[in-house]
Amino acid sequence: MKTLLLNPFKKYTEKQLILIGIVFTVLGSLSAYWFNARYDGVLDLHFATNVAIETPFIENAVNIVLLSFTLYMLGIYINKKTRIADVLSTVLLARLPFYLLTLINISSKISNIERKVITSNPYDIRFAPSEIVYLLVLSILILVFIVWHIALLYNGFKVAANLKTTNQKILFAVTILITEIISKILFYTIL
Repeated sequence: MKTLLLNPFKKYTEKQLILIGIVFTVLGSLSAYWFNARYDGVLDLHFATNVAIETPFIENAVNIVLLSFTLYMLGIYINKKTRIADVLSTVLLARLPFYLLTLINISSKISNIERKVITSNPYDIRFAPSEIVYLLVLSILILVFIVWHIALLYNGFKVAANLKTTNQKILFAVTILITEIISKILFYTIL
């Protein structure tokens, strides 16, 4: 089970992983539409009041292409034998935790709390005890899912590019952060 959740790249072929990743991307995009989620960055998930059906599909496409491209370029730098199919399967599958996190906005609970925070005086925000508990549990869950996302990215890229040295691992982390910055600039200036 641990291999399936954290390192399916050892068990399945890149074709199988790409197919599974595409299915999850479509389902995750539909889920984002149903639960008003936005994937407005490579490492981002936010909730809105109304999300058009095409928005999550476009955002996912941009995030997948951008992250696949930057990781592939890094992979080629590290190991000339890196294949785009391996990197693409990694990126597609690593987005699964974000797709599952859209479910936390069932009944627009997160959107309602967010609206409460935005419209309230910052010095006089009052949360019900149930909201505090919900936010605490949710914070822990989100951290777990972000760690899961990074673990999938790392394990997949490690296989794809034969990642070994500490410097290569640092470059991997820096590449993800730079890609996040680029994605934010794209989403807030162009899209």
